[in-house]
Amino acid sequence: MGCNLRDLVVPHPIDLSDLRGERVAVDVFLNAYQFLTSLTGPDGRPLSHDGRVTAHLYGFLDRASSLIAHGIDPVFIFDGRPHDLKRETLKDRRERKNVARRKWEAAVEVNDMASAKKLGPQIAEYTPNMVEDTKRLFDLMGVTWVDAPMEAEGAAAVLCGRGEVSAVASQDWDTLLYGSPTMIRNLTAHGTRKFGRVLSAERIELDETLETLGIDMHQFVDLGIMIGTDFHPGFRGVGPKTGLKLIRNFQTLEKVAEHKEIEVPSDIDLIRELFHNHPSVEGMIPDHTRGQEEGIVAMLRGELGFGENRVKIAIERLASANRLRSSSKPTLFDF
Repeated sequence: MGCNLRDLVVPHPIDLSDLRGERVAVDVFLNAYQFLTSLTGPDGRPLSHDGRVTAHLYGFLDRASSLIAHGIDPVFIFDGRPHDLKRETLKDRRERKNVARRKWEAAVEVNDMASAKKLGPQIAEYTPNMVEDTKRLFDLMGVTWVDAPMEAEGAAAVLCGRGEVSAVASQDWDTLLYGSPTMIRNLTAHGTRKFGRVLSAERIELDETLETLGIDMHQFVDLGIMIGTDFHPGFRGVGPKTGLKLIRNFQTLEKVAEHKEIEVPSDIDLIRELFHNHPSVEGMIPDHTRGQEEGIVAMLRGELGFGENRVKIAIERLASANRLRSSSKPTLFDF
């Protein structure tokens, strides 16, 4: 999830209607994991059909069609190859997942489904096959998607800075460190319940954030690095509020490190460069196309056993937004 900036930003609740007519970049992987960890069976594993995981497709079908029905044009961004600096972060995640998997297997073996249900989300994986199924569904729905060369939220932030999208929808606070002018949180979860409350989409503006904090973009990135990001664990004992005081007082990460007698990261210039000039998608993003009703039905109903009503609702949403191709071919709904 990158850097924790929650306590430093000013979120503004919005309604989906506020984004009507806008093109919004959406971070795929964070959404995929949300679906894989929430749409689960009794043993905590993601919903599947004949051994093929479908939870992510249930989620993307519903959320993408809902955004389109609200007049929003989503552009889904897939992560590329992670930078070598992220290696330790990924290693730690794998180790934690392996520990959780052993506990989950032990729980299943003794039929402790309550424990298995809790542990299941900790071992969820978004595999290459699931990625390909997601892209295939997007193609059938006429939804635009692109592969980022590296971090999806970094590439999306650059696209927003170039004006190709109006905002970046992500739960990852690093989106702001990458320089996205506008970030939207809870976009795909808008209207759902979590911990007993209804979630609302929130808009965060980078310029407003910097002005409120009284720092510039270079100091903001240094602040994020001190708190901790995927590329560096941060300075021990430095959280968001302490870090803000330090960067205001000492101006740069190096001067903060000198004050606290902490060693400056040897690769600090590279880390900064990854935030200030992150690799992004070259060329213009392709426009969306019209969805193929028969293809959607064949994949979801024919191959994956989706319920008729779930698929029908999504198709009706696409049709209401004039995002379906006209076709004289019969679908499963015609029989």
